[in-house]
Amino acid sequence: TKGSHLIVDNAELFDALGGHMVYYENEDGRICILFPYLGKVLIGSTDIRVDDPDKVRCEEDEQRYILQSLAFVFPSIKVAENQIVFRFAGVRPLPASEDSFTSRIPRDHFCEFVEASGRLPATLCMIGGKWTTFRSFGALAADMVLKRLGLARSQGTQDMAIGGGRDFPADPDAWCASFAAEHGLTVERAQTLLQRYGTSARDFVSHPAGEQMLPQSDYSASEMGRIIEREQVECLADLFLRRTTIAISGGLSFDLVNAVLDMLAAHKDWSASEAATERSTFLALLADRHGIDLQTHQRSALCA
Repeated sequence: TKGSHLIVDNAELFDALGGHMVYYENEDGRICILFPYLGKVLIGSTDIRVDDPDKVRCEEDEQRYILQSLAFVFPSIKVAENQIVFRFAGVRPLPASEDSFTSRIPRDHFCEFVEASGRLPATLCMIGGKWTTFRSFGALAADMVLKRLGLARSQGTQDMAIGGGRDFPADPDAWCASFAAEHGLTVERAQTLLQRYGTSARDFVSHPAGEQMLPQSDYSASEMGRIIEREQVECLADLFLRRTTIAISGGLSFDLVNAVLDMLAAHKDWSASEAATERSTFLALLADRHGIDLQTHQRSALCA
């Protein structure tokens, strides 16, 4: 099934949440949530069967449903259409079920072996799961493989920090003060880098005298350049929708897209024609899937 969500820039709603998540059952029995997210409010979601995961998007009727569900718990707070800064839909990999009420389909994960057949080897199938359960799902799969191989687990990952979580400071404020002094940054800039990258922030810092900020953005050119070089970026959607939170937080602008496109085109050695095609492809994707129309500096009519 697909679940559509809205990102809303409404100060009254943001303040009403007080930093907390609200988890509630809508009038139709569907479980909905809303919580503060990157200075905005994330509201969701729908639960609709889909056949083609590559074509999912937040439709107009889903947007109405989400806003109506919000009115069910916050009837005095009105969200204007122009306060929707981003919309998106994700696909839940659920086990097969004939239940007509999709919310009753189990959201858990499990694994099953398909035994070898002919020239095909035995295969471990992982069913269900999501990003927030990747460790427990991975441990389950590993345990099943180890048992089949007659081996015992020697270690787990429940206490293993990864990426920027390694050596994460117990006192982030003290770390940021020290990091800022060491690199000649403002404490605010150090806090931003720690929030984005954890202790990997050291890989993204540049001397403040040479730190040129991108237009209408709190990302620096050198920071974006490192992401392009290190994070297997192939297109603008990779950068704005997957490697950063710029789009989902409502931080996109036409000038920013052009500036980053120039950097990406230089890295990929694209011709002017190839760069123009990439720009058009990305802008069309934003309008169709996420309700953003940068060409007129307005949100998409589909999201209005």
